[in-house]
Amino acid sequence: MGEMKSAFEKAMEKAEKLGSLSPEEMRERKEAECTTLGRAIAARYMGHGHKQLLKEEVGRYSGDERGIVMGAALSRLVEAVDLESGDLIERALEGLVTLKGKGEVMEVTENIKGLLQEFRDVKQQKYEIEKEGIEKDERELLHRLRIAGTAVGAINLKSSEAWAMLSTELESQFSQRMEALKRELLGLFEEG
Repeated sequence: MGEMKSAFEKAMEKAEKLGSLSPEEMRERKEAECTTLGRAIAARYMGHGHKQLLKEEVGRYSGDERGIVMGAALSRLVEAVDLESGDLIERALEGLVTLKGKGEVMEVTENIKGLLQEFRDVKQQKYEIEKEGIEKDERELLHRLRIAGTAVGAINLKSSEAWAMLSTELESQFSQRMEALKRELLGLFEEG
């Protein structure tokens, strides 16, 4: 009988048969590594918010690597721009300006801030208008379920189904405009 080969020996034989990576495969692997690094740098920045560290971490790379890392970090920051992301949207926008400088990027980020403020204002106005009706409907529902008296405290209207539907409707109206601004940002990054 032939001798038994270890798993390591079998793996080494397969690796020898495959040969070394082609230049294209090496480039793809390096690009994937740099993309992962760029996204990780942006994610860390979103956690700590130190703009100087963001700039330094991206600045550690040069040449093609820097371009890929920068592009991936910018892409990750743009992904974080969302109507409901709260304070993180400010951090993401500051990170974008930190990495790409002022100019057109600053103009688009200001437009995003304006849209976000408009969204918040309209949402608050809608809430104030609909508040009484939603509260009345919620109390009627509780009454039908035979829940009344001291068992019913203040009703959290923002957790009601009716408010969730209104919020979703508002978000869909504003999200198209937000997505257009995000595409504009990404377009600026591809140009420069």
